[in-house]
Amino acid sequence: MSWKEFLDELEKDDKARKRLAEIIVTDYDVRIALINAVLRDVATKQDIVELRNDVKEEVTRLEREFKNYVDKSVDDLNTRLDDVNKRIDDVNKRIDDVNKRIDDVNKRIDDLNHLVRTSLIAIVVTLATTILVPFILKFLAL
Repeated sequence: MSWKEFLDELEKDDKARKRLAEIIVTDYDVRIALINAVLRDVATKQDIVELRNDVKEEVTRLEREFKNYVDKSVDDLNTRLDDVNKRIDDVNKRIDDVNKRIDDVNKRIDDLNHLVRTSLIAIVVTLATTILVPFILKFLAL
C-alpha cells in the first residue's frame, strides 16, 4: 500500500484516524515534536503584550503626527486668513479714498452749480436792465 492509499483510507475511516492520533500522542518523542511544531505558530502572552505595546506606540505616533498635521494646517489657514484680511483692509482703504474723491467732486459740482446759477441770474439781470432801461427812459421822457 502506498502513502497516498494509506492517507485515503485514513480519511474514510474515523476509527483508524483516532487510533493513529492515539499512537502519535502516546509516543513521547512524537508528542514533543508535535507540541514544539504547534508552539512555533502559537502566540504567547508575551507576544500579545509586545504586539499591544507596539500597536499603542504606533497609535500614539500617528496621533502625534495627525495633531502636528492639523496644527500646521490650522496655522497655514490662519496665515492665509490674515493675508485675506489685510487685502480686505487695503480694499476698504481704497474704497474710502474713492469715496473721499467722489465727495470732493460732488462739492466741486455743487460749487460750480452755485456759480452757474449766480452767473445766470447776473446775466438775466444784465439783460433785463439793458432791455428795460431804454424802455423806462422812453417812458419817463414822454
